[in-house]
Parts: sequence; C-alpha cells; structure tokens
Amino acid sequence: MLDERGINMVPVLKCVAGDSQIAKLFETLPFQCIAESRLNIISEHYGTLNYVMIKGATPSEISTLVSQTSMSIQTDINVIRRINLEAKKQNKRHQILLMVDWKDGREGLLTYEAVDYINEVMRMDHVFLKGLAFNFMCYRAMPPTEEDISYIEHFLNSVEQETGFIFTTISGGNSSMLTLAMYHDLGPINELRIGEALFRGYETAHNQRLPFLYDDAIELVGHIIEIKPRLNLSTHQPYMQALVDFGNLDTVVTEITPVDSKVKIVGSTSDLLLIDLDETHGYQIGDVMTFKLGYAALAHSMHAPHLSKRYLNDTGIDLMLENLNSTKENKILNRY
Repeated sequence: MLDERGINMVPVLKCVAGDSQIAKLFETLPFQCIAESRLNIISEHYGTLNYVMIKGATPSEISTLVSQTSMSIQTDINVIRRINLEAKKQNKRHQILLMVDWKDGREGLLTYEAVDYINEVMRMDHVFLKGLAFNFMCYRAMPPTEEDISYIEHFLNSVEQETGFIFTTISGGNSSMLTLAMYHDLGPINELRIGEALFRGYETAHNQRLPFLYDDAIELVGHIIEIKPRLNLSTHQPYMQALVDFGNLDTVVTEITPVDSKVKIVGSTSDLLLIDLDETHGYQIGDVMTFKLGYAALAHSMHAPHLSKRYLNDTGIDLMLENLNSTKENKILNRY
C-alpha cells in the first residue's frame, strides 16, 4: 500500500526485543534499513542488517552508534556535534534525521529551533542531514489529521526557503499514520516507521484492524497448573478458577485477551494468572491457554528472557513473501 503511494517503509523491530529469528526474516526482505531503539540489540545483529537508530544517543553511546549504524534520529545539537567529531575520528559519514516535536510532546527540537539546527548541521563535515522526522501517538493520544499534513507542508516549505536545504526524507510518523495514508495524500511525507502494525495488525491512531494483516502473528501461551472452585467476593457466587503459569512479571496483564471468549481474566499476581472458566468444562491441568497481546504486553513479553519462544512457519506466508520479493525486485529493475 505504501509503495503504491511512493512512501518508503522502515520496519521497526523494537517491540520484539531484537529477536534473532525474527531479525533473520528481514535479512531476506527488500527493505533499505531496519529501525531499532537499543544499541545493544543492534550490536547483536551488526553486519547482517542495515540499522537506523530511532532514539537519541547518550554521550557514552556515540562511538558505538557511529561504528554500527549509518543513520540515526537525533534531537540535541550537542550530541550531534559529538557525533560529527566521532565520525571524523572513525573516518565515516553519519546520516541523521532531525526529530521535530510536532504535537506529541515526547521528544524533538521545537519548530522555531529547526532553522538554527539545520544551518549548523549543514556546516558539519561528517554528519549528513538527510531530512526531518515527526512523531504521533507516542506520548499524547492525539492522532495525526489532514490538517497536520497541510501544516507540516507549510512548515517544510518555510524551512527550506530560509535554509536553502532540500530534504530528501520526511519521515512522517509511525503506525498511527496508516489509516490517514489509506484515504489521504500525505503530501511531502515519503517515509513511515512501522512497528506495531507489522506485529499486531493494528494501526495505532484508532486501534483498528488493518486489512490483510494478522492480529495473531505473536501470541502468549500459558499452561494451567490448578483448577479449583473459588468464591467471587463481589457477587458471592462460586465459580471454577484456573491458574495459568505466568503473571505480572511476564507480561502486561491488562493488555492480554484470552483467545477463548468463554473465559475471562479475574486477576493476576507476579507469576500467576487467575481465570474464570465460567461454563466451560473441557479444561484440565496441563492444558494450554492462548492470549492475544496489546502492544505493551507484546513488548514486555518479548523482552522477558525467561519466557521460551516457539516459532511456527506458515508455508502460505512463505509463498506471499516470495511473491513480495519478486514483485519489488521487478519494480526496482524497471526503474533502471
């Protein structure tokens, strides 16, 4: 969909915690780069994937940042100066996107700082300014709108006129921009950083399912270790309760949903999940229960090193990927 609109897609892998099996899939897919927010995870896959760091660096990380990534998103001019010095030391050129705080309020330079930042970066000899980046729905629940696209375009035109710098990349946001991209021209935006939609099948502005994507690509599975009658202290009614062998240490319980709609979560502790089996009678000790994951639950569980992972290959999906690769390769060849 994005390719048809002339928008480059940068897959963001941070919610899967740099999982090596998932990262290997992207080695065979025709993406220019992969985004990550932790340098230690980038280091694990250094040399096999072209990573862009999408979180600002601390001074202690700059040497590793320059040596193991070709591009990063930055927000502080003092850090950018250090990156330039380190890149000169390593005889490298480091590309950056300047993050502009549009309305999310989490990070980024203020709009009135943009011209001064750009003018200074343009004078640097080992840092190359590739473009600007914007964020939506990371901190404030304020989705992007058609007006944002119009205002961003006016902002970019003003900055380009004042600095004389023509941006090659406008990285206009994340999965929250996808619904808007389906029905509205994104104007100067020619790149989106997509993470949650890839692994959950949802856009993040309105938490709506995206067509043709899976919402169960990653699931959390637990085992029942106890089934006993218990009393609901609110209703004073008895019910049959199952204990599942994971809890708050393993995931964000408020963001998981049982695949079996006949059961419901009634509580949790650090290492156990309490399930009301309601009218179901088929469960036994040792049976598995499967849960769908919200974003926080997915990221929490993928970052939990003690949880074991099981990988299932779907031949149908493999065929789809082969077709995607051949289609994109043909498009690239046709362009030249």
